[in-house]
Amino acid sequence: MIRKIFGQDASPLLGLDISTSAVRLLALAATAKGYRVEASAHTRLPVGAVSEQAVVQIEVAGQAVADALQRSGSKRRHAALAVSGSQVISRQISMPAEFSDSEIEQQITLDSDQYIPYPLEDVYFDFVVMGANARNPETNDVLLIVARNEVIDKRLETLTLAGLTASVVDVEAYALESAFPLIASQLPEAASAGFTAMVDVGATSTTLSVLHGGAAVFTREQLFGGDQLLQQIQDRYGLAYPEAIVALHDNTLPDDSRNEVIAPFLDSMASQVARLLQVFFSATGESAIDSVVLSGGCAGLPGAAAAVGEYTGLDTRVGNPFLDIEFASKSEAARLRSDGHAWMVAAGLAMRSMNNVSR
Repeated sequence: MIRKIFGQDASPLLGLDISTSAVRLLALAATAKGYRVEASAHTRLPVGAVSEQAVVQIEVAGQAVADALQRSGSKRRHAALAVSGSQVISRQISMPAEFSDSEIEQQITLDSDQYIPYPLEDVYFDFVVMGANARNPETNDVLLIVARNEVIDKRLETLTLAGLTASVVDVEAYALESAFPLIASQLPEAASAGFTAMVDVGATSTTLSVLHGGAAVFTREQLFGGDQLLQQIQDRYGLAYPEAIVALHDNTLPDDSRNEVIAPFLDSMASQVARLLQVFFSATGESAIDSVVLSGGCAGLPGAAAAVGEYTGLDTRVGNPFLDIEFASKSEAARLRSDGHAWMVAAGLAMRSMNNVSR
């Protein structure tokens, strides 16, 4: 029996982003005008609970999710969650165009030693048919995604401890794709039909999802994130990790911090984004990007978009999925809109039950 990493559920889902530093939980609902935030909650994770994108302390992470669920007040109990691109293996394979989904599943299972570098019983896998192969229209390109059991199971256990069920397990880069409808109106007109680079800079990793007409055509991830900035703050000002987080978030760092630590970090971030885009250009043969959208905690640093835009020469802006959306609570609106850049993955996951997503 195929063990799928992806899924789909028609019932309203909670978008649950479990990152290295925090848990973000979001419930959206469709309205006549677009979407509405029904509930949300944010809980910071202790250092070490999630390390290198993997849940290490299941009970601690589970309690954080349970706390977020209680604070949100949501009655939903089915969630969409994501794993990072570094935790999965993705590869494009070819299948006869006449094959049904069940026949593709059977073929992957029969030829698993060709496609999957682990015993079949040790993995979850799923696929999406991308369309006809450009060189051979008698075959379809199929994107195969594989994850080790331990990667998925630890997150599933975390949800179980919080009283939740995972209906969808996605990959963070594709969650960014799902969030695109929430930010499309904020972008230049060319972005709707052209190439948009969505770049999420988190605590330990940076995820790139290049969209063409709103659909992901290229994804990549590399190790770079806000923890490097926090380490520099700790070293320069003698702060403990939690103190560095608070000082950065509350803007209470010494006056020289802008020039001494933040500006150099933004330069490094811009260089990393440019490097990721160059990988896209080299791999695809494309030569232009219409717009860059930054998200993740680091996107909120003053001057982040300007630094990336100056370095890359591209239209760059900070994405916020809550700018053109309704809210059930006015107080929640102010809080989320001020920090919307950090909620892009959670928003994309919350959209999974409302978008026509083939994965």
